[in-house]
Amino acid sequence: MFTARNWQRIKSGYRGPEDFYPLRHVGIREWGRGFTLPDSAVLGVNIDALQPGRHTEFSITNLIHVTDSNGAQGILNDQCLKKAKVKQIGEELKVLFSWWSIQVSPQEVDRKKEVRRNIIDEQLRQTIQEPPPKNVRCLQEALLKQYISSPAFLEQSYYGNFKFTYNINDLIGEYKKSVCQGKDPVFSVLGTFKYNIEIMHTVAVHPPGVRIFEQCPQLPSEVISQEGTKWVWRPESTGSEIRVLKQNEGGSWWVDECYPDCRRWEFVSFAFYLPDENPEFPVQLEFKHLTVCDMEESQRFRPPYTYMTREEAEILYQLLRCRI
Repeated sequence: MFTARNWQRIKSGYRGPEDFYPLRHVGIREWGRGFTLPDSAVLGVNIDALQPGRHTEFSITNLIHVTDSNGAQGILNDQCLKKAKVKQIGEELKVLFSWWSIQVSPQEVDRKKEVRRNIIDEQLRQTIQEPPPKNVRCLQEALLKQYISSPAFLEQSYYGNFKFTYNINDLIGEYKKSVCQGKDPVFSVLGTFKYNIEIMHTVAVHPPGVRIFEQCPQLPSEVISQEGTKWVWRPESTGSEIRVLKQNEGGSWWVDECYPDCRRWEFVSFAFYLPDENPEFPVQLEFKHLTVCDMEESQRFRPPYTYMTREEAEILYQLLRCRI
């Protein structure tokens, strides 16, 4: 079980340090000032005056599991997800989980961006005196880039070129049948993982009565909630950039980077607990669940060195398809 209620260093590695705060989905104002502006603090809103309910809400219907070429071939050969990853979640405490991330639909992203675009329009009207500059549309689009644009909303991945997508409630149903033996799973706040410019809020999905999670509060949290089959995510930071509106001595307006020019962005992962004595999650992951995505080029030297271009991944995808 957990033994700490503050930030603890889990490891330092290729992608930088990994810190963990157990039992809570830590809010953005508790991260420290560096790289920590929420959406509502950009464009001059006072971060200390951030009000509840200002978060953008996203409906979640799918979870994704991203893997490399070796992982995709193994999953398709087995026709299910058998292997889990060991995760350290405390001092001398390592647990087997099957990791899935939430996916926001492109339609949902477009709707929320349109709302944000209207907010920016109003802010520009209040800030810039009439007549509006000729480049007002460019100003709008430049400011919009800092919202709903982080890797959490992109098809591109840091972890591989192959993405398995599953309906969130169907996946939970499979877990209920296989791991929970028909009992309703419990959704607990495992904690918050902090990286250089990423924050991962984690939900532990587990059978009832597992002692490891007995101190974990159950959902809802401020970040994610469930009402029946409906899931809602409420991130504070949806972008990885900071852009500010400026005016020079001649009266011209432009959008400029500020220091720091990047900020931490949030995402949510579901960690499906797998007991040591039976570390398998027999979900039928068939070819219909698989798609190809770009892998972030900066990860091409990341072990186990399975980076592929989109074109190379598409070729392997077709080869795999012929074998099924």
